[in-house]
Amino acid sequence: MTESATGRPSAGFDPVTLEVIRMRLDSIVEEMGIAMIRSSGSPVITEAGDFNTALFDPTGRIYAYSDYVQFHIGSGSVAVQNLVREIAGEPLAPGDAFICNDPHTAGASHPPDTNVISPIFHDDELIGWAQSQAHLVDVGGMTPGGFAPGAHDCYSEALRLPPGVKIFDRGEPVEWVRRILLNNVRVPALFWNDVRSLVASNNTGIQRLVATIEEFGLDDFREYTRLSFELAEQVVRDRVAKIPDGTYRAEEWTEHNGHVDELYRVACTMTKRGGQITFDFTGSSEQTDGFVNCSYGALVGSVATAVVPILAWDVPFNEGVMTAFEVIAEPGSIVNPTPPAPISNGHLTTGARVSRLVTKLMNDACRGSADETVRGRTQGVWADSWTGGISAGTSDDGEYFVLFNMDGGGMGAGAQPDADGLDCAGMMTQVNNMLPDVEMNEMLYPVLYLWKRLNTASAGHGAHRGGLGLEFAWTLHGAPRAMQTVFAPSAQVVADGYGGGLPGGAADTRSGAGPTWPVCSRRARCPPTTASRARRGTCWPSTSPRWMSWPATSSCSGSPVAADTETPSCVTRGWSPRTSGTRTSATARHPPST
Repeated sequence: MTESATGRPSAGFDPVTLEVIRMRLDSIVEEMGIAMIRSSGSPVITEAGDFNTALFDPTGRIYAYSDYVQFHIGSGSVAVQNLVREIAGEPLAPGDAFICNDPHTAGASHPPDTNVISPIFHDDELIGWAQSQAHLVDVGGMTPGGFAPGAHDCYSEALRLPPGVKIFDRGEPVEWVRRILLNNVRVPALFWNDVRSLVASNNTGIQRLVATIEEFGLDDFREYTRLSFELAEQVVRDRVAKIPDGTYRAEEWTEHNGHVDELYRVACTMTKRGGQITFDFTGSSEQTDGFVNCSYGALVGSVATAVVPILAWDVPFNEGVMTAFEVIAEPGSIVNPTPPAPISNGHLTTGARVSRLVTKLMNDACRGSADETVRGRTQGVWADSWTGGISAGTSDDGEYFVLFNMDGGGMGAGAQPDADGLDCAGMMTQVNNMLPDVEMNEMLYPVLYLWKRLNTASAGHGAHRGGLGLEFAWTLHGAPRAMQTVFAPSAQVVADGYGGGLPGGAADTRSGAGPTWPVCSRRARCPPTTASRARRGTCWPSTSPRWMSWPATSSCSGSPVAADTETPSCVTRGWSPRTSGTRTSATARHPPST
């Protein structure tokens, strides 16, 4: 297997073997995820799927990625590459495992997204790394659950672990490290069980990868994975080449840093030349002292989240896909902060804005392509406002609990040029997240749901509507009091429509006191982000914002949109209304012009 004079891989390889090895790697990372689900005790992992698994080569290049949470590809890659540099020259052995979660030094998206990374050996030779990353329910810090809206620095947010902290040595826990970790988290038993599930996931990947190498031989394995990288890169670069060369610019705005109601600029200049795209975020706001700063790992993942579905939807997700685009960000900015900047919600705020604006840039570029396939990959912006909440306290049974409500992931997809957006599809950054069952949350935590349903007023208005999102409400039921953190990242700045479609609506979270929400004795809109004390009976209704339509609304008599507008209660295309609720929330605002 050699390269031709053009730099493209020659035909001297067995395509069947190539595909078998490629599919084997994909199945291994999927099986790693299954092992994690079966061994974890956290519904964030078992019910919601907030994790990812991956395999890397010895230098940190991606062999395969499971894609449970798409934007983790950035933080996972940065974590492995930083670990390789940090421990260069140190002795390693089978059974070793390293833990890290620091956004500043390990590339984590935020501290709860914890990486466990294990070396893989074959005949005493390092042949790669197994990496598993999951959202752990609590990692210490000033606020339960790892989201700290009141933090003014990263030291307040969580226990931060840099790359190189060994948690398992030759298969046995490093006891002094384990004791330090468990002494700094609120739910130590659950935390340690989840760490062990990450290790179990890696062990599964190691066993399966070693068996694959023994089946095909190490030399052939290396050649075919190298070739897979090259072929993936070739396909993506060929598609990029079909986009008109040019420079494209866009901006978005992050709102409310947790304790100051201000707007923060996220600016991007996309330059496309030949088969390469560069995303330059120079000109974005400086980092702030609130928790909306986006780590560089989360930035890379948020860019990939928008690019991959457009250019690499059918390409094996390996290192070759990532080489066709470059990400530039100034250190000390809101998209590449440095210590002591807090960072615990940057991925769901600024990172989500990055995905939103990169989608718009890619739409602008792809619409000018002469290639029908590339032009057809344009899409409305997906939902990017996780209206979520964390509740923590001591239940009536005397057990301390931390509930991270994952229902915020039930958001609608942006509309397509030829179809409505999917209902309850999730954020673009984590489309494989699932929604926990109501019964599971009520069984594990002292809460009671009042409702959980599709929000029929959440679809953006246009010839093709955006997908419907969720609205849900729950109340503190089996505990006298709790610390409650709520956040609604798109409560003020709404997403633009595209191609003439109308803009989205604002997210909304409220609180009230009373036996049931309809007869609450007190109800009030929460600030976009806040942490406060709550008492038994307090309830929190949350509403997803409306998501993007495409393109301009048709006014032709007899069209589906016209019919829906004239009769808002009518049902088209099955049960779901296309345009019910076309108003933008009164609290929504447009960012200042620059």
